Amino acid sequence: MRSLLALVVLAVAGFVLVGMFVAPSQPPLRAWYLNNACVHLDKVTPQICAPAREADSGQQRT
Repeated sequence: MRSLLALVVLAVAGFVLVGMFVAPSQPPLRAWYLNNACVHLDKVTPQICAPAREADSGQQRT
């Protein structure tokens, strides 16, 4: 049971870290996070999706 709990915690942490550090530099992944995941992640804190939103707004200006 402890192993399962640790696996769930690691999966959630990985999901958040990918959203913060990998997704802003990958346009398809960034779009998926902004459309699907950020709706739920913003309930925790809006800072998780802030890098993806900044990268998306910067790309649309050029």
